Amino acid sequence: MVSLGNLYAQDEGIIFGKFYFGAKAGYGTVDFSSTNVNVDNFAERTYRNLAYGVLAGYKINAKVSIQAEGVYAQYAANNIRYDHIYRPDNPLIASYSASSVVDHVDMDLYSADIPVTARYQLGTGTLAPYVYVGVNWGIYVTGYTTIVRKIEDPYGTIYREFNDGVTEQIKYNEIAPIFGGGLNMNLGDKFTVFGDARIKYGVQNISNVQNGLGFKNNALWLSAGLIFNL
Repeated sequence: MVSLGNLYAQDEGIIFGKFYFGAKAGYGTVDFSSTNVNVDNFAERTYRNLAYGVLAGYKINAKVSIQAEGVYAQYAANNIRYDHIYRPDNPLIASYSASSVVDHVDMDLYSADIPVTARYQLGTGTLAPYVYVGVNWGIYVTGYTTIVRKIEDPYGTIYREFNDGVTEQIKYNEIAPIFGGGLNMNLGDKFTVFGDARIKYGVQNISNVQNGLGFKNNALWLSAGLIFNL
């Protein structure tokens, strides 16, 4: 019976109880959106977001696995609706005269992301596509805005930048669903190179300002990495 069981496992390509770990890096596009349905564009989409981290997983069998990650990620927004964060009487955004006004405000948030996913591999060959679904726990470590003020003087137009910390104005935690897919390239039994695409769909208002306005964080990440199979 043991011999038949081993033969069956080899024929079906089943691997029970196998751990793996690895590292990854990613590039993302981020699109913040207002929770107010009357606000069409809270911010411009950005294309300069980077992420890097580590991962560990457990293969239940040759096709199904559970994976957890620890990722440090940047989420940037250009030309935000700064009324969502600042009060109208805040001196940082006040127009002191017609010659001194805020031109635009950008925002950068940095998060420690902990995605947990259930994954299904669509093959067992050298090149094996996979799909997954899960949840991302985001912990916003720090955040700041770049306030660009336009000043008119007799010598022309001057633009001045000022960085303001807004970590306290962002909620500490965010829970968001994630889903995606990718391709594994198995380099023997020990190493696997992978690349994938992931969508993080923001469902939670992450603003910590009690002004009736809020915004959500949506992102598309393209990642690549290396896995070591134990």
